[in-house]
Amino acid sequence: MRRAILAVLVFAAACRSPTTSEQELCARAAAMFGTCETFDEAGSDGPIMKDIALDRWRGLCRAVLTGKTEQLSASTLELWQSMDEPTKASLRQQAECGAKATTCAEYAKCGE
Repeated sequence: MRRAILAVLVFAAACRSPTTSEQELCARAAAMFGTCETFDEAGSDGPIMKDIALDRWRGLCRAVLTGKTEQLSASTLELWQSMDEPTKASLRQQAECGAKATTCAEYAKCGE
C-alpha cells in the first residue's frame, strides 16, 4: 500500500510542470484585469464569456512575453497575428504594469 501511494505521489510530482515567471506575471495581470474591468455578465453565458476573456488575456500576455503562441486558441491566434509590433509592445507594457498593480486605481493608470 505504501508503494502505491509513493508511486502516485512521484507520478503526480513528475507530471506537474513548473510555473514560469511569465505565467505568474500573466496570472497577476489577468487577476487585475478580471477585477477592474467591466464585463457584461448578464444571461446564462455571461460568466463563461468573462472566463474566456480572462483566458484570452492570459494567453496574449504569455505570447507577448515569450513569443510562443502554441497555447492560443484559433481566434486568439488570429487576433495575435493581426497585431502590429507597437500594439504588442503596448500589450507587454500593460501586462507588466497590471501585474504590479494592487488596486483598480493603480491598474487604471496602466492604460494612460
